[in-house]
Amino acid sequence: MKQILEKAGYLLVSAGKRTNTARLAATAGEEKYVGNGWMPVTGLSPQEAKAAAVFSNSTVGRLQLMRTPGKTLDFPTCSVAEAENIKIPDIKGDRIRQTLVDCLERTKDLTVPQYHDGESEVRELWDQAADAAMGWDPQYLARLRGLLNNEPRVRGLGYKQYEDEPEE
Repeated sequence: MKQILEKAGYLLVSAGKRTNTARLAATAGEEKYVGNGWMPVTGLSPQEAKAAAVFSNSTVGRLQLMRTPGKTLDFPTCSVAEAENIKIPDIKGDRIRQTLVDCLERTKDLTVPQYHDGESEVRELWDQAADAAMGWDPQYLARLRGLLNNEPRVRGLGYKQYEDEPEE
């Protein structure tokens, strides 16, 4: 049990997800967590974990997590080694950390739609927080978010299933 608790963290990052039906890339809280399908990130305070979660769920974070595809194109996976290469802002700095944490506090009760639902208030707010924290041009990240929302979904067809058949 002790070995498991040593691996617990305030931040959990998805180890893999469907690009159309998933909702989050990361989640954080005031308590430490372990996961199966969610990788705990150790060494962060609860506030740093919250800041990292908002950034990871922003368009920039999502794009970084999607850069390593899994066994299928629509299910990217992330290993611990790959997660360590994800670039996040300096969340030890008060201004950046507080900007992202404030966003999490404003959005924590909002419903997060599935990725295939496209544009949403919560994703726009996460991107605005990432813009503000990093000093980026808000229009640039909005453009990237729009491109990501409009990315065609890869889907296979079952045996004797045809593209023009309605899905159930």
